[in-house]
Amino acid sequence: MKNEDIKKPVSERTDQSSNANGLKKQLDKKSLTTFNNSENISEKQASKFQQLELAGMPEIGTHGYFDNFKIPAYLKVVANTVPLGLANTRTVSTLAKLLHLNERTFSAYTHILTAKYHLPLATITVGDNKGNYIPIDDNELAAFVAQAQARVDHSNERMHGVIAGYNLYKKVIQALANSQQEAS
Repeated sequence: MKNEDIKKPVSERTDQSSNANGLKKQLDKKSLTTFNNSENISEKQASKFQQLELAGMPEIGTHGYFDNFKIPAYLKVVANTVPLGLANTRTVSTLAKLLHLNERTFSAYTHILTAKYHLPLATITVGDNKGNYIPIDDNELAAFVAQAQARVDHSNERMHGVIAGYNLYKKVIQALANSQQEAS
């Protein structure tokens, strides 16, 4: 890259840049959209994702398992970067950097790919192999399911504890709220 190119916006210098991984283009960041993880994907959000076309998607080697699926091109690239098999897991950070996405955007896209398009993109955070992968057998699927169920159970346990605690201490909580209102 030439010195005068550094002063240009990224969108003007993408064709001239390349890095050690052989990535020839960078993503147009204006076309990336994330959503709040605390909300479910609405139809409006889903259609917004479908309308995105990432001109300038980096040219990377992918496995191409999902090339014939009817999913948007930008999601196809994300899906095809997730490795096959638990032994080949890659972290969200690694995959997001590979695609020039931030980690939240990558996670949002994999969520859409699994929730809406039902692609088997699993994540594991325990054991020797941590990261994203496509399960290749029942054991690899079971590892993901066991971890996901443990998270659900943990969240349910906490939710029930908060509800029980609130009901148990409802009078005390109300008295505390009343005293704070009187103090203000």
